[in-house]
Amino acid sequence: MTAPAWAAITVDGTLDASYGAALAVQTVTTGFGDTTSTTNGGELDAGYAKVWNDRLYVLITGNVEGNFNKIHLFIDSKAGGENVLSSTPNYDGGRSQNFGGLTFDTGFEADYHVFGRWNGGAFEVDIVDRDGGTCVTCGGNFGAATVGSGNIQSGTVFASGNGTTPYLSTPAEFGFNNTNLLGVVGGDPSVAADMTAAAAVTTGFEFSVALADIGSPAIGSVINIHAAYGNGDNNYHSNQILGGLPVQGNLGGDGAGGFTGTLSGINFNNFAGSQFFRVPVTGEVIPEPSSVVLSALACLGGLGLARRKR
Repeated sequence: MTAPAWAAITVDGTLDASYGAALAVQTVTTGFGDTTSTTNGGELDAGYAKVWNDRLYVLITGNVEGNFNKIHLFIDSKAGGENVLSSTPNYDGGRSQNFGGLTFDTGFEADYHVFGRWNGGAFEVDIVDRDGGTCVTCGGNFGAATVGSGNIQSGTVFASGNGTTPYLSTPAEFGFNNTNLLGVVGGDPSVAADMTAAAAVTTGFEFSVALADIGSPAIGSVINIHAAYGNGDNNYHSNQILGGLPVQGNLGGDGAGGFTGTLSGINFNNFAGSQFFRVPVTGEVIPEPSSVVLSALACLGGLGLARRKR
């Protein structure tokens, strides 16, 4: 017998073969510093995602610096949402309001916001339902890693977040593996990234959430994901976006590297290409390991019976 071509995805921050090919690969060198140790520098090398067993799995390879800089996933998974982010939602200690005015590519309307950060201790993750930008105290959940420490950690998201009220029906899962020392480099922002090196990175930030908790997108539809990397106050963005930007430096708050106190000056329509990637929603189901074993035994038993009948 041969092993099945798929296997369950383990949410541990490490790329599983079942993800398949990357859906986005970094195009620019990082303006937030090359990762030369496992606590400095920040980069988003590639984006992977898969829908299985009624859950969305996402892996962003690269590194998150241990200084409370943040990795962000904005998820567009249902009708409505925000093409231009509102400053009304007040979570993350009010820092969410600094996103007000940021404009995504035409066709991208954010519904949910996932963000992670750390300072060398437990890695922390929040998910927030932005409710079309109308909520003040939004539905949201928080989790700090409970397994591992340092550069390899994992945990679940199910507690109340800062400025939010719990809304998840089942825990979300996350994994963080910050051991990458390869991928894109820092330096001259006028130089394109080595996309082959970026695609070779296999560790980073991984997240999984039930489809029922992101609007229950229908089979055959598409989930859009915008990944970004910025500072802890949500008022200065790097150039590490997936899908990738044209060759340029950090976005800052005005889209050209300037600090303005908010991200209101960033408009992704001003940059060529799509600064998000698309994830098909399928009805694929991975059997539990015990079911796979039972099926294999049944096949072996059938082969044995066939031989005896000869």
